[in-house]
Amino acid sequence: MNLEKFSSVVRHVTQAMQHGRIGFSLQQINAVDDPSEVLYSECLGRLVEPDGTIRTCGEFIAFLEASGRAPAFDRHVVDLAFDWLACHPAASLGCNISAENLAGKQNWAVLYDLLHRHRAMAPRLVLEITESLPVATLSAAAELLQSVRDLGYKVAIDDFGTGYSTPETLLSLPVDIVKIDGFFVQRRGDKAERFLRHMVGLACCAACTVVVEGIETYAQLEAAKAAGATHVQGFLLSEPTLPPVHCGQVNSARHAVASKWMM
Repeated sequence: MNLEKFSSVVRHVTQAMQHGRIGFSLQQINAVDDPSEVLYSECLGRLVEPDGTIRTCGEFIAFLEASGRAPAFDRHVVDLAFDWLACHPAASLGCNISAENLAGKQNWAVLYDLLHRHRAMAPRLVLEITESLPVATLSAAAELLQSVRDLGYKVAIDDFGTGYSTPETLLSLPVDIVKIDGFFVQRRGDKAERFLRHMVGLACCAACTVVVEGIETYAQLEAAKAAGATHVQGFLLSEPTLPPVHCGQVNSARHAVASKWMM
């Protein structure tokens, strides 16, 4: 990784956080039997450039993880999500939480404090654990995740089957939802279908709710249904909202709600 580019990207994202240009688009998770039924909407991190250009989280998250800044970014998006939920009392959201949050006591303490302060909205927020980095000691991670589940939050394993997510991780952590990476539904043939069924079957051992990601065609939707998934996520049923919700919009909406109650 080019050191100059690395430093530039991390600095750029940090400044965007400070200037209210980090936000999220929303993509629904739909029931496989009735796509009109929405489980919740995932917050997909976005960076809005001064000229209006929108950067996806995938363009910069690896730099944040390598620099140790991913937990700060996670908290920033979660904080925005709480503000959004306060303005949308009937909605539910999901937010990505890097496994790095489980590795250090300080990062976890700050995140837990944020979650504890907003625990009234816990039933409407899913914490999606992303494993692009290894999870810390599984027993310790399990205790931490159980502590937020005790507050009322649901926990999901994101992108299961890729990266550092393993069957050991899945069966060791207390989770409510397992999201299977789209890689497994985007392959064709009998072998791929059998593999998907086995992945869904394994996920069902850990959680009652199993989401297959990356659904882009009706054939993939049918494959996920045949494999036993309960929910799906993808461009076929829900394209991410644009423009993304960002800090300024959330603050304006929060002010409008406050003004209404003051009238």
